[in-house]
Amino acid sequence: MPSPEPRPISVLLVGGCGHWAATENHIPAILNLQEDGAPVRVAAICDPRDPYSPALLAHMPDLATLVQRDKPAWISPSPDERPDQLEHRLHQAHKEHRFDTVIVACDPVAHYPYLKWATDRGIPVLCDKPIVCVEDAAWDPVRAAEIHRRFDTLLRAHRDRPGHLFAVPLRRRANDAFLHVGELIREVHDAHNQSLTMGRIDVAGGHFRLPEEYALGNAHGYTHGVGALSFSSYHYLDELTRYLLLAPGKISVLRVTLQYVRRVGDHLATGQGDVLTALLRPRSEAGLHATALDERVLLAEMDFGFTVELLDSQQRSHGLLSYTFTSNSLSNRTVGALAHDAQDDVAFREKGRMSQYVIDLHQGSLQHVRLTKNDAVGEPYTIRVEHRRNPLIGGTGRTETVYEDAHTSSAVTPRDITAAFLTMAADGTACPNVTDKIAFLNGQALTHRIYAAMYELIATSHHEAIPCPSVLIDLP
Repeated sequence: MPSPEPRPISVLLVGGCGHWAATENHIPAILNLQEDGAPVRVAAICDPRDPYSPALLAHMPDLATLVQRDKPAWISPSPDERPDQLEHRLHQAHKEHRFDTVIVACDPVAHYPYLKWATDRGIPVLCDKPIVCVEDAAWDPVRAAEIHRRFDTLLRAHRDRPGHLFAVPLRRRANDAFLHVGELIREVHDAHNQSLTMGRIDVAGGHFRLPEEYALGNAHGYTHGVGALSFSSYHYLDELTRYLLLAPGKISVLRVTLQYVRRVGDHLATGQGDVLTALLRPRSEAGLHATALDERVLLAEMDFGFTVELLDSQQRSHGLLSYTFTSNSLSNRTVGALAHDAQDDVAFREKGRMSQYVIDLHQGSLQHVRLTKNDAVGEPYTIRVEHRRNPLIGGTGRTETVYEDAHTSSAVTPRDITAAFLTMAADGTACPNVTDKIAFLNGQALTHRIYAAMYELIATSHHEAIPCPSVLIDLP
């Protein structure tokens, strides 16, 4: 029986003027679909920045092509707009354009009202990570607790609509190197019921900013009272939980403990960035001036360390996972503040941000896998996977697999995921090799619970000065 042809669909693109949506992923994927003849059209872009601004389009050629081709309406959200006012405007735009799907790629603290509005109406949603974030969660326990409450509300609304499509495009879920590691872990668990017993994820972000640049707001900014945990960290937490659920053994409860947190204000007070600041300021073309930063910026998390103890139903410990992230590490940045950063024409870009990590995983005495990466953002990424397995279960010694240009050369890319999602939303048949690598909302419950718990612990640490607070989390 022939596959059904996708029906024409109309897209609401939230955050369509951001670098990820306009340059890296969603808009290029949509343009590719259109060029292949797919009946998909962006009917509206919701973004504080004007998608028709010549200054913006000069930096974003794919956005320029899309607005010329689709002529989307511009919805400009106001920072002072109440949720009910935004909902009314979305409802009015929906009446006019009849959105068949919503792609949410804006600042994470702004995700929730769009997600709830679309989910309540059964409109398919593609949402970038993290799914939910809340302003000032790094220091206010009440705001931090709101992350889990909102996710739980969203999950209930999603489950109340059987068949509702809610996808999350997590790059590492589709990356060949990470998939290979998952297969190794699953093999040993399926044959021997051996859980993960020890693991560490150490990430060195190396994202250096001049002090005045912390006042610039964007999706990777600190102006909302949250920081590095709401950036790329969600990817690593998702891999941690994915591997754990591939090899749970007798583990049924996790104890998440905050070991260390260092905030923007702590970093600036030490003067550790002064040397690079002095080298970069003469290279600045933007007229940014040193200014006193908001307290919420100073309290946003910059570096942190957590442990996740693996417990069974009788509270016996089976092992320990650890996750550390630091921005206070190598940066190869060579440019000062740029004019388009100060003008907010484009989001603050990486310019010197590093992507370095070691992911070290043990399954008891039977298997050890290590992933390593040491690159600057923007360069071709190389991931190395080292593997050892006990000879009694088929091990042949140490093996190493090197994945060159590991993101763009993977069999499935984030653009493939966006295209597959739009095909599914249009009732078409997407390639199974892509759809089986898409994360969906139901499957994000554990990752998001750990992510929310980490914010609860960071906020509690500031509010009550507790050295090492912890939270218990049941496995689903």
